[in-house]
Amino acid sequence: MFLIVVATIHLLISLFLGDPNSFNYCLTIFSGVFFAAYLTASYEYLKQKQFLSLKDQINKEEVQVYRGHSGTARTIPVTNLVVGDVIQIYQGDRVPADCILIEEMNITANETLYDKSKGDVAKEISEGGDIKERKNRLIGSETDNHSQNPDPFLLSGSLVLTGQGKALVCSVGDNTLLARSRN
Repeated sequence: MFLIVVATIHLLISLFLGDPNSFNYCLTIFSGVFFAAYLTASYEYLKQKQFLSLKDQINKEEVQVYRGHSGTARTIPVTNLVVGDVIQIYQGDRVPADCILIEEMNITANETLYDKSKGDVAKEISEGGDIKERKNRLIGSETDNHSQNPDPFLLSGSLVLTGQGKALVCSVGDNTLLARSRN
């Protein structure tokens, strides 16, 4: 903005003085400013287009859901999940909503999206029905508090690194912990 104001003032002065070189300098400044603005606008347009493409891919993501009394799973888009659905979770999946783990087989989830120090968290349900969580840290062998304070939650956006299981959907969309933390 400053360059445009200065170039305009310089252009007006050059018109009154009749100096052709000053006029050329002003045109060069104007063309440089407009070229930079064009590049910036083009970059922003491409960035927005890429963001919308990624958002469409996320909206097309599907998950296996157990609904009703039939006991059979059906595949639905993630955007159609509702609280109370029971979803199937596999290794490599991103957890689509905040869930409570109800059945598992060696599930380990990466929850660093919420807390960088959290690391990979192994979730498990013991034979007695107690839910336990333990941390696997890359740095040292620190003791953790999760055996005394179990946490059965899978948080939306977490990556399931190992295992598989079923989870009860507790919150979806803007009500997830991830969405609330961004606002």
